[in-house]
Amino acid sequence: MDNQNIGTSKFYTLIFLALVLLTVISTGLSQLNLGYLNVVFTVGLAVVSGAIVFTSFMRMKLDGSFARLLIAGLLALALLVFFIAFVG
Repeated sequence: MDNQNIGTSKFYTLIFLALVLLTVISTGLSQLNLGYLNVVFTVGLAVVSGAIVFTSFMRMKLDGSFARLLIAGLLALALLVFFIAFVG
């Protein structure tokens, strides 16, 4: 069994605090009336949160280039859906 990919408790604590902070920011932004910018900020925070989860828990930073290409394709698809739904 390969133990070098297991993170430390400090690493997971920092990840937890970052995700909680992003959740608090997202909740605070939902209370503000910024028009269409609410959606933009919310999607941006979701992308950042997803990137943190992908890189830390799903070990995407340790996987090969195919996994990165797959994530880039999914992100491009999400952006396409976003622009079709809200901009077009």
